[in-house]
Amino acid sequence: MNRTQAYKFTVQMKDGKPADSDQSLVDGLRLVVKMGNLATGTRQYVKLQGRGPRPSKRYHQSLPLNMATTADVYVYTR
Repeated sequence: MNRTQAYKFTVQMKDGKPADSDQSLVDGLRLVVKMGNLATGTRQYVKLQGRGPRPSKRYHQSLPLNMATTADVYVYTR
C-alpha cells in the first residue's frame, strides 16, 4: 500500500535523467497528463523525486536528480 495515490512508479536514473529503458514510461505519462489537462481543464503535472544514498546530511529532505540512482514518479494537481 502506498502512502499517496499520486505515486505512479519508480524509474532508474542515469546522469540526472531517466535511463533509456524508462524514459518512454515517463514521456508516455507526461503525454497522458497533458492530454487529460487539455480535455478536462484540470492542472496536473508529473514530478520525479530523486531517491538513493545520501552523500551528506545536507540532502536529508530531498535528493537532486543528478545524484539519484532511482526516482519515484508522481502526478500532482496544482
